[in-house]
Amino acid sequence: MVEYAQLSARAQVLRLRATAFAALQAFPLEVRRLRVLYHGYNTTFRVEAVDGRRFALRLAVTTRKTPADLTAEMAWLDALHASTDLRLPVPQHTRTGGLFTEVWCELVGRTIPAALFAWLPGRDLDDGATPEALHEIGRITATLHRHAAGWQLPPGASLMSFLPVLSNLPDRLDEPFPEFTPARRALWAEARVHAQATHDAWWSRWRPQVQHGDIHLGNVMTFRGRLALLDFDDSGIGVPPHDLAVTTYYLGDDERLQEALLAGYESLAPLPAYTASEFQAVLAGRQLLLLDDVIATENAAIRAIVPRYVANAEVKLRHFLATGEFRHRLEGVETLW
Repeated sequence: MVEYAQLSARAQVLRLRATAFAALQAFPLEVRRLRVLYHGYNTTFRVEAVDGRRFALRLAVTTRKTPADLTAEMAWLDALHASTDLRLPVPQHTRTGGLFTEVWCELVGRTIPAALFAWLPGRDLDDGATPEALHEIGRITATLHRHAAGWQLPPGASLMSFLPVLSNLPDRLDEPFPEFTPARRALWAEARVHAQATHDAWWSRWRPQVQHGDIHLGNVMTFRGRLALLDFDDSGIGVPPHDLAVTTYYLGDDERLQEALLAGYESLAPLPAYTASEFQAVLAGRQLLLLDDVIATENAAIRAIVPRYVANAEVKLRHFLATGEFRHRLEGVETLW
């Protein structure tokens, strides 16, 4: 059988449909239609039931999600749904009362976690971001942080730590991939020293707590003037400014959007006190984490851009080390998406 990583994106999705149908047997519904919504580090299907209800089924195909991680994620979503005004994916219970299931996936040769969520109508925010939308994302982030400050992980649950720059990823930054020349590996190592120093300083300054860990425009939907935050799959244990840095990383150097994000946060909670140089170092650390993850991906669409992604990362990180500023819009950086 052809290995998963060697298949095209279309072939991967087609073969995952059987796994999706197998996972859905654990939930109290009869499926009428199934179609793919997203195929990346996770694969998400839109599910239409015979009775008209709609859901989103997430298969953790290439992520490193453990049952303890998923227990924590789903418990936090349940708690947020019960005690905040946020629009979030609502976990659905299995026939036996669980919040997720595990299913054998022949395509990757292992058991993978599968979670089902109530359908959230709307469209992805993506390129339609405005200062008003980022202000609301800032408020949502502050709401998450205030809730997390008084919430505890349930028994049997755990989450990855954001203290290491690479979080829970295997350290591949010094491995001899064809794209990782000796000069590039030295560059990654130097940038990582700066990023890790700030991570260490921030963890000594604030009490770590659960957080989303991946708030970007692709994980936000808009519907009738309200935003919904999706994909808590990368939830972990971190400190408040880490979430803000992650969101900022994806804003493409747009200072208006960055200012609106922070203003929205400050409308509900005081901004964490950090220096500009610390914040820039954490942005560089985010680039290193994504680089480490992309280089070994099994997803066909992402594998196709790896050489260009690595070249972009080199330009950005050299600029950071030379100026102390992390930027995306630089000469030599190619648009990939």
